[in-house]
Amino acid sequence: MPLGYRLPHSTIAIVGRSEVTQYLYSLVSRTLGDQYRVVNGPDLPSMLEQIDDDDNLGLITVTLHDDGLPADHPLVSFVSDPKFRHTRILVLSTAPSISGLDLLTDMGRLDMLAYTPEIKEDTFIQTLLQQLRRYWHRRSDEDPTVDFHDELPEQFVLDSTLSDIEIIKVLIDAADHHLGYQPRLVFPPGVYLTKEGQVVEEMIFALSGKVLLRRFTDAGDITMHHASTGKVIGLLALANARVGFFTARTTTEVVAVQLSYEQLNYLLSVEPRLNRLITALFVRTYDRRLRRAEDIQVKRHETRSLLEQERAALALALKNLEGARKELMSQARFASLGELAAGVAHELNNPMAAIKRTAEHLADDIEALLNTGKSRRWSDGALAAIEAASSSPAVSTKRAREIRREIADITGDRELAARLVLAGVHDLDFVRQVHKSRNLDFDMVEHAASIGTALRNVENAATRITDLVASLRSYARPDGDPVTDVDIHQGIDDTIRLTSHKLRGVTVRRDYAELPPITCTPGQLAQV
Repeated sequence: MPLGYRLPHSTIAIVGRSEVTQYLYSLVSRTLGDQYRVVNGPDLPSMLEQIDDDDNLGLITVTLHDDGLPADHPLVSFVSDPKFRHTRILVLSTAPSISGLDLLTDMGRLDMLAYTPEIKEDTFIQTLLQQLRRYWHRRSDEDPTVDFHDELPEQFVLDSTLSDIEIIKVLIDAADHHLGYQPRLVFPPGVYLTKEGQVVEEMIFALSGKVLLRRFTDAGDITMHHASTGKVIGLLALANARVGFFTARTTTEVVAVQLSYEQLNYLLSVEPRLNRLITALFVRTYDRRLRRAEDIQVKRHETRSLLEQERAALALALKNLEGARKELMSQARFASLGELAAGVAHELNNPMAAIKRTAEHLADDIEALLNTGKSRRWSDGALAAIEAASSSPAVSTKRAREIRREIADITGDRELAARLVLAGVHDLDFVRQVHKSRNLDFDMVEHAASIGTALRNVENAATRITDLVASLRSYARPDGDPVTDVDIHQGIDDTIRLTSHKLRGVTVRRDYAELPPITCTPGQLAQV
């Protein structure tokens, strides 16, 4: 970049008062001072006090040592200030190796690095001018109102305005000139230009057509490049002891020129200008293939991620299916159990009804039998004992002890009192009446009461079994029940009755409000 090339008004700040920074300040002022403002100060804060917003601070130099940039260095806050986001930063290192520049690198603000003991004046000034030009490039890219038009656009030495095919034509023209006309080879589709693992002694420059590059693996052939193959075939063999890395096969008609490596070396020696062109061609070819390989990696990662998501979804679906299968099996078992329970309930219902009717008839027959007795008082006493025992409610253990003591006081016989209470005699007035009667005795009363208690127990057991059967039928066939007005309290009682064997040691307190009958399916409600 020529020194006379002028950029818009800019400010260059040389920070520090060391011998090196003073030398650089003098050099920059002497060389560029007539074109740009060059300022110097002992530290960055004092430097910024000399600079206004319209001074266009394009570049600052900061001297650092081998430990790099401390966390409390003023440059840390400087690079975080949006006002100076375009200012170029040139780090002057006093050591040949420096660390602690992580922050600048992470932020993309380490624009240039120079080793102070070996600064070359001309290249240093050129570096400053190049960094100033980039400062104005960045500003004009962000703000179209900035009046800057670069007459010398940045260009890398390998950049070329020529296309791949144009570079190949320049190379072929040189070959025709120095080696004699090179015949143009015409290959039909399906021709193998190189084979993987075999020696490659020539390079093929394709003027037209397409070539497919493949690798052979244990899993099968893999297409590595097609659209990204480029115009140079046999390129990787240069770096692989002239052994083919790919198998190259034409997929369309290909027109090409073949040159041996020795011919190519000769052309590069007699026409040095070809070195830059063929290097650019090789770099472009490698770049296309590398980008293609990176795209494949990205797509592979995306595919793997998608497969993981699908695998997780399939695992979840399998888990749900397994749960549904278990639920269906449970429902099937429950349905079978329901059918079995319904059958058992049906089989139990008829015998229980017969037992209940038999108990009722037995009570009637006993009453009729006693009425045929010769002593009316004896018969009435026996019937009274049976009736009292059969209709007597159950009493608590505490109350039974109290009744036993009172009967013992009346009869004077504690053992008799115990037998009477066990037989179901709880009426103390009746005991007193028997004790005073000459026609009645306690042995008859005990036996009669035992009969009454037995009849009561049989009837209660039959009633309980009948109720359990009804509850079981309702619970086992919920879908078969019609929708009717149902007493919800009765449904709760049925369920508690069915599960009473699991409630041992548990006190169930039922405190029902007055609720009207509801419309529901009783069996389903019982299952809930």
